[in-house]
Amino acid sequence: MSKHIVIIGGGPAGYVAASHAAAEGARVTLIDPHSLGGTCLHRGCIPTKTLVESCSLLYKMRHADSYGLQLTGEVKANWTAMQERASYVIGLLNRGINGLMADRKVEHVQGVGRVIDGRSVEVDGHGVVKGDAVLICTGSVPMMPVSCMASKDRVATSDDLLKWKSLPSTLTIIGDGVVACEFAFIMNELGVKVTIVAMSERPMQFIDKDISLIVLREMRRRGITFIDNCKVDGLVCDQSSVNVLSNGVLVDSAERALVAIGRAPNTSGLGLEKAGVATGARGEIVVDEMMRTNLDGLYAAGDVNGRLALAHAASAQARLAVGHMLGRDPAPLDDTTIPWAVFTMPEIGSVGLSEEKAVEFGHIVSVGKFDMRGLGKAQAMNELSGMVKVVIDRATGRLLGAHVIGAHASDMVHEAAVLIQQGATVHEIVHTVHAHPTLSEAMLEAAEDALGQAVHKPLKHKASHEHALP
Repeated sequence: MSKHIVIIGGGPAGYVAASHAAAEGARVTLIDPHSLGGTCLHRGCIPTKTLVESCSLLYKMRHADSYGLQLTGEVKANWTAMQERASYVIGLLNRGINGLMADRKVEHVQGVGRVIDGRSVEVDGHGVVKGDAVLICTGSVPMMPVSCMASKDRVATSDDLLKWKSLPSTLTIIGDGVVACEFAFIMNELGVKVTIVAMSERPMQFIDKDISLIVLREMRRRGITFIDNCKVDGLVCDQSSVNVLSNGVLVDSAERALVAIGRAPNTSGLGLEKAGVATGARGEIVVDEMMRTNLDGLYAAGDVNGRLALAHAASAQARLAVGHMLGRDPAPLDDTTIPWAVFTMPEIGSVGLSEEKAVEFGHIVSVGKFDMRGLGKAQAMNELSGMVKVVIDRATGRLLGAHVIGAHASDMVHEAAVLIQQGATVHEIVHTVHAHPTLSEAMLEAAEDALGQAVHKPLKHKASHEHALP
């Protein structure tokens, strides 16, 4: 007899869990009051990356002369048309998910689910749904401190910004994380004067410092103001502006503000306290390496468990949880081998340890770097900004981390991700012939540089400038 798995939440964790469980022969009930796809599809990854692509094309068209092209007339952004395109993409992908669920005979119950115990969920308007196991995949929500709730019309979260009917002339972004930085570049390219007010000294303090400093350089080059080491007391609105206060002093003023200081686990209304589910300091559901909670039969995957706020990590955790429910004895996930991407301009792909973390963990490291402008393909594409950096253990040669910023960085990083997952050395990259001319050659050159052997980079004891790879 097949098992019945009940899933609360239909985002990248929930619908992937449903698809995987059904493919394994389980009966699946998926509970979500909204259209399937979650924040990632409807308010996060997909709409923002659609906007990024529009902005990237806009930037290239504005610099068409550098490609030997001449455009007649002014190239302008149409915010409404960009939103419509994002909506079209969302709708297309949503229909795809619905089709997959129908193909696998997954029952989608539209309602709010509350946990009763590890095998029962109460759903508004549908009574109690009982199964052999329950998986919570309700994701996260943007954080909005009370001190920043100055005006619903002029102070937004990332969810709200995507619904704006028009764009402001000036925008203050509170925060220095992924969401803050991505929107800074998007709004800047659309003609909005952007200021970031950050608590840290540089953008995305958690990433490798060399990569972060390139992001900061690109912000300044494009006219984005970055105010560092600033703790915001709150926001105050007057007739025309949103004012940012720090220690009682005005530090910035803009037509609107975006609060992007992070996301919190979405556990409201789940009935966790009544059911006796253990939660952490930030409200996250506490899980073990198999995504099990303290209640027998109850699991939690994705942002709601606070482990790693990435859509693809949520999907991987969901597959792991389902595998354990079905007795497949899955191997635990190693969070350090999961790659991530940031769609700034240029974009970032990263996996493994930063140089700073590797040293902190006791490794004696060697690093290799190669600037994108040293590649013939990058020169041909006129995509010169960025670099590849690899971090290796000096004693063993084991690849500890790889960090890419530049065109197609989010695609390039997976070569290193596979090797780090396998515990491979930097020599595996060096001994792999890379096609020419490609951007991936930068990974090879960085790996060679870590060994002091980069072909298209001056030897470190010589003072000469780099030449583009022919």
